[in-house]
Amino acid sequence: MPEHMQRRLIMLMCLRCGNVLETLHETELAFHLRISDSELADTKALFMQKGFIDDAWNLLNWDKRQFKSDSSTDRVRAYRNKNKASETLHETEVKRSSNALDTDTDTDTDKEDTSPSAAIVSLPTDRQPPCEYQAVVDLYNETLPELPSARLMTEKRKKAIKSFWTWVLTAKKSDGKPRATNSSEALGWIGEYFARARDNDFLMGRTPPTGQHANWRCDLDFLLTDKGKTQVIEKARAAA
Repeated sequence: MPEHMQRRLIMLMCLRCGNVLETLHETELAFHLRISDSELADTKALFMQKGFIDDAWNLLNWDKRQFKSDSSTDRVRAYRNKNKASETLHETEVKRSSNALDTDTDTDTDKEDTSPSAAIVSLPTDRQPPCEYQAVVDLYNETLPELPSARLMTEKRKKAIKSFWTWVLTAKKSDGKPRATNSSEALGWIGEYFARARDNDFLMGRTPPTGQHANWRCDLDFLLTDKGKTQVIEKARAAA
């Protein structure tokens, strides 16, 4: 599938993740994808042929595409069942021993506590979904075509994308809620982040920098930095 179609599919997933897709008419969808009505028709035909969407632009097999975290529920259930069986066995042994004469004159005062309540359960933390390096770059190029295009995946840029990806999945908003908990939500938030950058006159060059920064232009690398996040998030109408 052509690269531009791949980018449109990613944007479609971002809109679905943000619960926006189902509210859009096709003209509005074309605007969000930054394409014409005829290009939207071609996109729809291809995506239906590939089995990505139905006639109403609903993404098919959406749940299967969601990242499934490493839940500890099954481990906890197994642990409790094991403890329950251990308690039953322990009670049976106590009853049997109480029916026999205790001829042992030695008294153990420092016995090890082997009861189930003394056991410590070590549960693994949820795994972080793998970083979608190219998807992040595609979102930037698709959402902000006015800015310098990102074409190369250098090690420095890859490291910056990974750091930004981790921040999106781990840092919480001012209301204490996470920005994203899985790969789809992370891409959705990042897409909105790039879109929010367009409302910043400084980043978009509508208020050109002066002095030694006269030739400076915002790009992907800057948006991934702490300074870039400050410009985008603090200038936004709502907290990111």
